[in-house]
Amino acid sequence: MIPPCDPAILENNPHFKRLYQNLTTTLLNPDASTRANDAQPAIRAVLEDLKSCRARHAKKQIKKQTLRQLAFDPDTGLPDDFRDAITIISLYLDSSPNQLDLDNDDHDGADALSLLAPDIDIFYSELPVLVKPLSSALSSSLNDLRTIANASDASKPAPTESSRPRLRARQSVNRAPVSLSSQLEDRLRKLRQKQLSELPAARTRMAATAAEVLATRAAVLERTVMLLERAKHGALARATKAKAEHLAMVAQGVEGKLSVMKLDLAATIYTPETIAALSRYRQHLQDTREQLEERQASALEELKAYEISDTGASRGRSELGSITEITRRYGNLIQEIEEVPSIICGHSLIQPTNEHHPPIKSPDPPTKIFKMADEALSIYDEIEIEDMTFDPVLQIYHYPCPCGDRFEIAIDDLRDGEEIAVCPSCSLMIRVVFDMDDLPKDDSHQGAGAVAVQA
Repeated sequence: MIPPCDPAILENNPHFKRLYQNLTTTLLNPDASTRANDAQPAIRAVLEDLKSCRARHAKKQIKKQTLRQLAFDPDTGLPDDFRDAITIISLYLDSSPNQLDLDNDDHDGADALSLLAPDIDIFYSELPVLVKPLSSALSSSLNDLRTIANASDASKPAPTESSRPRLRARQSVNRAPVSLSSQLEDRLRKLRQKQLSELPAARTRMAATAAEVLATRAAVLERTVMLLERAKHGALARATKAKAEHLAMVAQGVEGKLSVMKLDLAATIYTPETIAALSRYRQHLQDTREQLEERQASALEELKAYEISDTGASRGRSELGSITEITRRYGNLIQEIEEVPSIICGHSLIQPTNEHHPPIKSPDPPTKIFKMADEALSIYDEIEIEDMTFDPVLQIYHYPCPCGDRFEIAIDDLRDGEEIAVCPSCSLMIRVVFDMDDLPKDDSHQGAGAVAVQA
């Protein structure tokens, strides 16, 4: 087939247009074959034979295709009893395309024919049954071809059932039947004319539309790039990034200042003296803990000995009671011992004073009575009174404590024999080493005594 040419090209090139028209109308046929062969009888005869061979081959292909359709299509209306034999024959014809020739003397398929002889006999016996389905399939194919050939008339309204008989009679009277080949040739000619006339214009329109689409895409990409420049890499974005970096640097500076302040505070608080005092306090706590653990172990051993003695002597248990009773009675004794000094002091106030009865000497300060209790206290250190500071306003002695506060003890407590100074902020205690002569004189007591004597 001669390739089509764009009419715009033919209009722009007059010489090429004349050459193209001469080739398509004078020298060549529409199928690109030469027209010079039509004038020679021998060539014409060969062409006729070739045409007849092509027609026979086409008929064979149509028969094979229709037979395959009957074998494998369940909607052909063929009974299932005949379908197996037709399927075998169809497959055999596909594998041996030359077996349709009746005059074929090839012996290559003799074995296949001997094996398929029963099926071939069944196929020949079923030919009368196959006539109707085969005719229906061929008619359907012919109608499809006619529909393709008459596609230009598809837009016309279809005639109704009542008008179809009269329309067919009128068509049979007015015009002679047209062969399908001529209809197909007309259809191909119309399609080629449409290809030559409408396809280039459609391609031009499509190219213009594609150009518009590409221009629109370019505009969209340009707008996208602008938005990205403004949002991510623009002046506003750079300013925001710079501000964020500045704030990050400021935060790092503030963090560094806080770290320096923290170190300064630690250096101010934890002086070498404080660290040494804390170390001594830690060692004191460890020693105290060891002492307490030893005392706990010894107390547990004593309690175990009490339990053993309590278990071994039933009579003693009945008289003295259990360990709980012993503990209660021990507590009562301690309380009575604590009440003895106050009772003695009360008796000393009412004692007679004459020459026959000298005044009863007041007992020693309660420090001796509580000597056993003082030994149980956890003393941090023993400090000389000369190392302590005296506050004349508050009338107290104080000494620095490792916790940051200070140990305090009143001068009146020292005069009363108390020698333990405590820290109000922690549980540490110190023992004050002093003599009564080291204490300042109490002027208020001397004045009161003078007033009493005068009275």
